[in-house]
Amino acid sequence: MSNVDDLNPYEAPKETNTTKRIKKKKAVEDDAPHDPSIDAIVFSLQRTRPWITLFGTLCFLGAVGLVVFGLYMTKMGPDYNPAYWVGAFIAYITLAILYVVTGIRLFRYRDSIKQVIASDGRLDFIATAIERQREFWAFVGVVTVVLLGLYLLLILGGFMFAFSR
Repeated sequence: MSNVDDLNPYEAPKETNTTKRIKKKKAVEDDAPHDPSIDAIVFSLQRTRPWITLFGTLCFLGAVGLVVFGLYMTKMGPDYNPAYWVGAFIAYITLAILYVVTGIRLFRYRDSIKQVIASDGRLDFIATAIERQREFWAFVGVVTVVLLGLYLLLILGGFMFAFSR
């Protein structure tokens, strides 16, 4: 049976076999005490970086797909009505721009994680990485609130249009 103290979720992370990093040889004057919790943070950021790269790349591919699909939709409009294809193209370009901005923010976060790893876990680089992560989630939060508002307006407009007949 394990000890209750071993499973304290409020305790600082401890270095385990899975969180140990290969330590570079340092000069004698650089041999400051190393904090295991910083090692755990750097390890977690290092394991997160490939996923950030994947989603950032998918954002850019999605933006290209939206532009291509927007161009395709300009040819599919009813009787080539200019108002239809201009409106559809503007909607797809707007969504593509949102995808590009999201991808840029993800790659900025990924690059700051690279700096954390290269600096061997300096706190100022960790703080920058966490700030980039905050900026990304703040942007996603604002876009989500705006899109939910637009969805609500579209649904209410649809109901008003349907019941006005």
